[in-house]
Amino acid sequence: MDLLKKLSAIAALAIACPASDFGYFSKHDAGQEVFSFLSTFDSPRNAALERSASALPSTDPTIVQLNPAAIIIADGKKRVAEAHWQTGEFASNQGTLSFTTQYNKFILQVSYNWLSYGSIKGYNEFGEENGSEYKPFSQLATASVAYPMKHIRVGATIKFASDKLTGDATDQTAMAAAFDWGLTWISDSKNYGFSFVARDFGAMFRGYVKDDADDSYPLSQTFAIGGFLRPRSVPRLTLFAESDFPRYAEPDLNLGAEYALGEFFRIRAGFTRTWLDLARDIRELANSSDRPDETNEARMLSFGLGYTSNLFAFDYAFSWLAESLGYEHRLGLRVEF
Repeated sequence: MDLLKKLSAIAALAIACPASDFGYFSKHDAGQEVFSFLSTFDSPRNAALERSASALPSTDPTIVQLNPAAIIIADGKKRVAEAHWQTGEFASNQGTLSFTTQYNKFILQVSYNWLSYGSIKGYNEFGEENGSEYKPFSQLATASVAYPMKHIRVGATIKFASDKLTGDATDQTAMAAAFDWGLTWISDSKNYGFSFVARDFGAMFRGYVKDDADDSYPLSQTFAIGGFLRPRSVPRLTLFAESDFPRYAEPDLNLGAEYALGEFFRIRAGFTRTWLDLARDIRELANSSDRPDETNEARMLSFGLGYTSNLFAFDYAFSWLAESLGYEHRLGLRVEF
C-alpha cells in the first residue's frame, strides 16, 4: 500500500510538471485555442451547479469532466452506466454515454460524447445562399483512472476529439488529443475539502483544411482551484466554489449549492461569472452607471433536481443563457449494479 501511495504521488507530479511547462511557459502559440466545445459536455448535475463541484467526490460518473480524481462508486456497487442528453440554443442534440467500473482500488471509466449543431445553410462571399447545407458534428472519447486514498485522491483522463465542419472536398475532420489530471484533499470530518485540476492540456494534430502547414493549435489548457463546505448548522446543505484559469480566456468564478430533501431527492442551483464581469457589476453598483451589455459567459444561472435510489438515479437541469440567448435543458439517467 505504501508503494502504491508513493507511485501515485510520483505519477501526479510527473503529469503536473509537463502540464505546467507546456501550458504556461510556451508562449509562441498564445491566442490560438481550438476545440472549445470540449468544455460543453456538462451532465445535468454539473450544469445545475455551474461546474463548481470538482472538490467533492461523487457517484455521478460525469464528475470526471471536472476532476478525474473525484469519481467514486457507491458501497456494494461495482459498475455504473450513465447517459445524459441536452438541447438548447447552441446544439440541437448533445449527449454523453459512459461506463465506470472498479479494479482493485482503481476506478476506471470510458465515455463517448457527441455534439450535433443541426443543419446550417451555406453562404457565398456575398452573403447569398449557395444551395449547400452543412451538418457540423463534434465528438469526444475519454478514458479515466482514479485512485482514492484516505485523504488524497488522484486521477487522470486521456481525451481524443474530432470536429467536422462542412465536409467539402478541401476540408477534413480536425482531430486533437489532450489529458486532464486532478488532486483532491478531503478533511477527516468530510465536511470540507479542496481540489486542484488541470483540464484540456493538449493540441490539435490534424487541421480542418487538407495540407495545412500549421495545424498544431493548443486546447484551452485550464487550471482550476475548487472547494466545498458542509455547514455544521445545516448538514443537508453543501456549498461549492471553483475558480477556473484558462490560458486563452478570462478567469471565472463558479458557485453552487446542493440541498438534500430527505434520503433520495436533491435540489441544486449554480451561478457563473468571469472575474472581469464581476468587476464591472461592482462598479455599476458603486456608481449607479450602466455597465456595458457584453458578457464573457454564455451561461450564467442554472437550477436542477436529482433523484437517487439504490438502483438508479435521474437528474434534470435548466440553464438560463445571457444576452437573451434562450435556455438549455439537460436530462440524465444512470444505473448502478
